[in-house]
Amino acid sequence: MYRDNSYYEEIFKNVSEPIFLLEGQNYINANLSALSLFKIKSKNELFLYHPFQLSPEYQPDGELSSKKAKRMLALCYKNGEHTFEWVSKSTDGKIFLVEINLKKVLIDDREVLVSKLKNLETTRNIEKDLIKQKQIVEQKDEYIQKINEILLSNKDNENLLESLILLEGYKKALDESSIVSKTDLKGIITYVNDNFCEISGYKKEELIGANHNIIRHPDTQKDFFKHLWQTINNKKVFKGIIKNKKKNNQAYYVNSTIIPLLDKNNEITEYIAIRNDITSLFEKDELIYEQFTDELTSLPNRQKLLNDLKNSINPKLAIINIDRFKDINNSYGIEIGDEILKRFAKRLMTFKSTNLNIYRISGDIFAFMASGNFKIEELRKTCMNIITLCDRENFIIDDYSFDISFTIGIADTNDKLLTHAEIALFWAKKINIDIGVFDEDMPIYRELKKNIQLTKDIKQALKEDNILMYGQKIINNKTNEIKYETLMRMQLPDGKILSPFVFLEHAKKARLYSMMTNKMIEKSCEYFKDKDAIFSINLMIEDIKNEKTVNFLFSKLMESNLANRVILEIVESEGIEKFEEVGDFIRKAKALGCLVAIDDFGTGYSNFEYIIKLNVDFLKIDGSLIKNIHVNDNVRLTVSTIVNFAKVLNIKTVAEYVHCQEVQDIVESLGIDFSQGYLFHEPEHLV
Repeated sequence: MYRDNSYYEEIFKNVSEPIFLLEGQNYINANLSALSLFKIKSKNELFLYHPFQLSPEYQPDGELSSKKAKRMLALCYKNGEHTFEWVSKSTDGKIFLVEINLKKVLIDDREVLVSKLKNLETTRNIEKDLIKQKQIVEQKDEYIQKINEILLSNKDNENLLESLILLEGYKKALDESSIVSKTDLKGIITYVNDNFCEISGYKKEELIGANHNIIRHPDTQKDFFKHLWQTINNKKVFKGIIKNKKKNNQAYYVNSTIIPLLDKNNEITEYIAIRNDITSLFEKDELIYEQFTDELTSLPNRQKLLNDLKNSINPKLAIINIDRFKDINNSYGIEIGDEILKRFAKRLMTFKSTNLNIYRISGDIFAFMASGNFKIEELRKTCMNIITLCDRENFIIDDYSFDISFTIGIADTNDKLLTHAEIALFWAKKINIDIGVFDEDMPIYRELKKNIQLTKDIKQALKEDNILMYGQKIINNKTNEIKYETLMRMQLPDGKILSPFVFLEHAKKARLYSMMTNKMIEKSCEYFKDKDAIFSINLMIEDIKNEKTVNFLFSKLMESNLANRVILEIVESEGIEKFEEVGDFIRKAKALGCLVAIDDFGTGYSNFEYIIKLNVDFLKIDGSLIKNIHVNDNVRLTVSTIVNFAKVLNIKTVAEYVHCQEVQDIVESLGIDFSQGYLFHEPEHLV
């Protein structure tokens, strides 16, 4: 379905779960969620850190983080997977608890650890803090009630001393557990306890005699304080959450109870305020908001969408992608692009309803998630209305008018809803329609399923040694001597044999190709080490560019003492003209005693100039030319030119796809040195 890995890289980058990739004990990659969690600005900055550096010096069990991190990594490398809790530290110094799942995987033949993190702070501590705050508030109310009872019950002096002692006990308990202050009728502070000074950052001498509004935060509305004063002046107790500010202007939140104290004439003499610090709860709420909110548009983000999809009834999804948005950024600048995104988000919000939520997933991609009784057809109509609205009204920014169009992919209730909506979007773009609705009969979906199955088949074939080596004879047209070309085949579980035409390109995309090449190298050397025949191994540009593959090849040839009996056939393809890389490989191969051939020459990327520079031993003339040489004079002339060119350079030629005697007669008449094809031999399994 996809011609490169950008789709999968985009998924990795934006998946909500924080993920790191490690090789050895070093970070090699991370997604956006992981970078954000640890306040790391970029991947380049990430590479500067060792895993234990994103931790406090010690773990809760007293073990050094550096020592324990190495032990956890070693356990994963040994067992393949390891899960544990870990106290982490972001680059701004914040400490938090995570659950880490380490899993060992192979990526491009490299042993890599995938580290998935689950932030336990949000899920575990909010509930604990809420319970704790509730207990403190209930205890505070109980203390206040007891004080009032003591004050009201002292009608004579008989139990005054005992009552005062009891009163002092409750006062001490309040002082230790709460933030306490007293003011006169004008709001001038007459008393503060140590907790008040600690949280506000002021000293007692700075507070006593000052007006209580010294800690008033400017965000708190005047109407709030008007209501507060009306309540306590009416001799009622005020209860509420107040946002205050510290001496350094930092905000903090308190759950407050303000009590008017009365004299024997029932007149107010002063006010006592008893508070509990609940800043941590508000910070956690703020953190959750930030984690689930797109900073630019203030819409819920991809992480929130994924969370909502899990918890919604009958969800349906529409993914909205602004067309050619990159052109706007490139032509007018990111600031203009950002302004368009913000205004587009506002337009989308006009469609929000009880069962329809709006999200910004990433970049220029937005989403509608419908749920409950919201029908798929209704969602499609809503999307049509957006198109109509944007067709009618351009975006006017700084005297520029922008006519925005977009493509939409829609999917119905399914556990793979996001994937299906993305497929529908991709399909809509491919066939140039405004809205694509997912259907399992979509050619693009059938291709995707086929590719997924093919990936599984390749992995299974590698695991069960079902990458097979076939061989086809190559005949010397003068001496009739025989050599072999080794050919890769793959056997499916049902016994069916596939040619590379079916699986090779997909194996490259799935990053499994190098393992298949290594299997062929290994099997070729094992099969021919006790035989006298000359044989060839096919290599592609990807093999030559892979240092590990080249080292494996040369090592196996030296180990089996076969370098002087092997022909390395380089398949002609785009990139072969990179002479330095290919030429360096050929020089090393020849130094070992290997011969070198260029395969499939004569079509596609063929260029006589690079053949001169590469210094090869054989040219294998492409089968698409040879098979038609007896019916097409132009093809015959082309082949004749290639043969004459090769003879001048003392390069041997091989005719591929010789399928009948008539073709072979012409091949011989042109002086081609070798022939290969079904006329002589069909490929057979070499075991």
